[in-house]
Amino acid sequence: MTGNDLLKVGAAALALLLAGFGSAHPVLAQEQVAAAAASGDATTSPEPLSADEMEVLVARIALYPDELIAVITAAALYPLQIVEAGRFLERYEKDKSLKPKEGWDGSVVSLLNYPDIVKMMSDDLEWTQALGDAIAYQQKDVLVAIQQLRDEAVAKGVIKTDDKIQVVKENDNFVIKSASPEVIYVPQYPPQMFYEPNYVWEPIRYYPDPYPYY
Repeated sequence: MTGNDLLKVGAAALALLLAGFGSAHPVLAQEQVAAAAASGDATTSPEPLSADEMEVLVARIALYPDELIAVITAAALYPLQIVEAGRFLERYEKDKSLKPKEGWDGSVVSLLNYPDIVKMMSDDLEWTQALGDAIAYQQKDVLVAIQQLRDEAVAKGVIKTDDKIQVVKENDNFVIKSASPEVIYVPQYPPQMFYEPNYVWEPIRYYPDPYPYY
């Protein structure tokens, strides 16, 4: 499966889940966990996160477009490959002839299109591993937490439809998607506003450059 194919599968699965079809995700996650185990990236089952802990974990990505969350969550199952991807992007700046490693998962290859996200995940490997564990063992809780945070953000006017993203309510859940078929703008916001008492809520901004929509 190519990176583009995986992106489509991941986005479709996430869209189904956000719409309330929770039964689709365990199968997808089990396949991804099996692949991660084969690659040596899998870990033993961790202690489950509480609802509050889960919201803190996903706060930094909860307002991203669904398509991007699908790629991030799939790639989080391969933290070692994320580190390699970060190093690859550093070398790629000097040598554009370099190609991604053939053994990388398709989600990691797709994530190369979002260098800021790769850097964030590579620099904070503890968070990346925790997200991968949550996707592997608490899939439904991850999606519940994302929806809870989106509900809050929409209610407080932090995020809404504009010329860059569309925020649409479907089956009582908020779906966030790119307003353009050509590019994806990545929201920029302080995740602390979701869980730190007395933090002042503020509307999202965007990273200055949009990313291609593959």
